Amino acid sequence: MPRGAQQKGLPILYGQFSAGFVPRAPLPLPPYTGSMFRGAFGTALMQAVCVTRSYDCPPCLLKERCLYPYVFETPPPSGSRVMRKYTSAPHPFVFDPPAGGRVAPVDEPLVLGITLFGKALGYLSHFIFALELLGKRGLGARRVRCELSYVDAWLDGRQWSLYRLEDRMPRSAVAFETPAWLPPRPEAQSEATPLTRRMTIELLSPLRVVYDSRLTDELPFHVLVRSLLRRIGHLSYFHCGGDPSEMAFREWIETASSVETVDHELRWYDWERYSSRQQTTMRMGGLMGRITFQGNLAPFYPLLKLGEIVHAGKGTSFGLGRFRVVSSA
Repeated sequence: MPRGAQQKGLPILYGQFSAGFVPRAPLPLPPYTGSMFRGAFGTALMQAVCVTRSYDCPPCLLKERCLYPYVFETPPPSGSRVMRKYTSAPHPFVFDPPAGGRVAPVDEPLVLGITLFGKALGYLSHFIFALELLGKRGLGARRVRCELSYVDAWLDGRQWSLYRLEDRMPRSAVAFETPAWLPPRPEAQSEATPLTRRMTIELLSPLRVVYDSRLTDELPFHVLVRSLLRRIGHLSYFHCGGDPSEMAFREWIETASSVETVDHELRWYDWERYSSRQQTTMRMGGLMGRITFQGNLAPFYPLLKLGEIVHAGKGTSFGLGRFRVVSSA
C-alpha cells in the first residue's frame, strides 16, 4: 500500500535490524540468550538516557518525556479504550537472540536481531548507543566485554549498513520503515492471501499463550489467532496510531474456530531467568515444535505473516513467541 493511503484495519509500522557483537574473550552462553540480551539492554538503555542519574522512574519529573519508560514501562494513556486493567503497554520492540548453550569464541560476531515498531523507529540512534554501552558493560555471568561491530537494516530481503565500529554515525531508520496492515475482518482469497487448506507452523522460540486465565500447553488455531489479534491490536493502538474499534474481532475468532489441528510435534521447553528488579527467579517456559492446521486458512495468511514479525504470546521482548509458516498447501 502506498505511503499516506487510507485503509481500514490495524496499521503496523516496523523496521528490522541486526546487531553484531564481537566478544573479546570466550563467552559462555546460557541455553536461551534472550534473557541475557534483554536484561543487559534494559540496564544499558536506562544508563544511556537517564538525565537525573537517579535511575528511578516512578517519581521522576521527566518520565513522561523519557525514552526508557516509553520502551519498558509504557503506561496506557489516561482515557485509553484498551488495556485499562494493565499497568504498561506492550514494548515497541522484539529481539531475535542468537542460539545459546555453547561458548561463543573470541572475535566471532554474535548476531542479535531487533525489530522496532512505530514511534520507536525514531529512536534508532538511542537504541544503537545503548547497544554500544551494553557491549562495554559486558555480557553473561562473567561480564565478557563485547564490541558492537555493526548494525544493519533489512528491507525486502536486502541488507543495508547503518553503523560500523569505524564509522559511529548511525544512519536514519526512515528509509527502512515498512508499513503493514491487518484487515478488519478475515478476507477471501486474493493475491496476498493464497488459497490454502493446510498449513504447518514452526515455533522457533518458546510460545507462552494465556487462555482461560492459564498458560496453555496446547495450541488450537483459535487460541493462536486470539493471541495474535490481541498483540497486533495493542501494538497498533499504542505505537502505530491504530484504532482497534474498526476490527471485527469476533468474526476473526469465529472463523478460526472452524480450523482443525491435524498433526503436531509440540513440546514444553522450560527455562528460567533471574529478575534483578523483583529479586526472584522466574520460570519462562513455553511451547516449541511444529503444528499443522487444516481448514479455511486463506483469510488468516496476512495475520500469520504479520505474526512472524511481531511474535505471539507473552515475553516477546525476550524473543519469545517467534514462529514461521514453513509450509502450506
